[in-house]
Amino acid sequence: MRSQWVNAGLNALRKGGVGAVRVERLAGAVGVTKGSFYHHFRDRGALLEALLEYWSRERIRTLRGGLPARLLALAEDVLEKGMGRYDPPIRAWARHDRKAAAAVAQVDRRRIRALTELFQEEGFGPDEAGIHARTFYTFLLGEPQVRSPARAPAELAKMVKILAA
Repeated sequence: MRSQWVNAGLNALRKGGVGAVRVERLAGAVGVTKGSFYHHFRDRGALLEALLEYWSRERIRTLRGGLPARLLALAEDVLEKGMGRYDPPIRAWARHDRKAAAAVAQVDRRRIRALTELFQEEGFGPDEAGIHARTFYTFLLGEPQVRSPARAPAELAKMVKILAA
């Protein structure tokens, strides 16, 4: 049942921002009473912490193949399969909340470090790998904001190939 509250909270966050994460509204979405909420969480703040914990633990599948194939698979996970769906509302929340900002900073460091290691495995030096990692990460974060719904996967593959060079 706790996971249902977290899922409902994540959906509310994605659709309406942190202000939409309200116990009474979520109880209706889950189909239970507010009393059920307090069985699983001490208060709304505890639920918000659980949302940040869930988001910070979300993992991408293990990537195989050469660098372009691995970057394309990662981009598809984030852009096509929705792995980045909570990033925009959590980042908006982080602009006004210290705990959310700390979680975002920690996740950003971990993700950039993993991408840097990926580029280093392919022969890039530490500085160059870091620059490529940050560029690719920024691409993943920003692409959903400027992406045309009609953009074909082939166009995504071209962009990834350029970023992998």
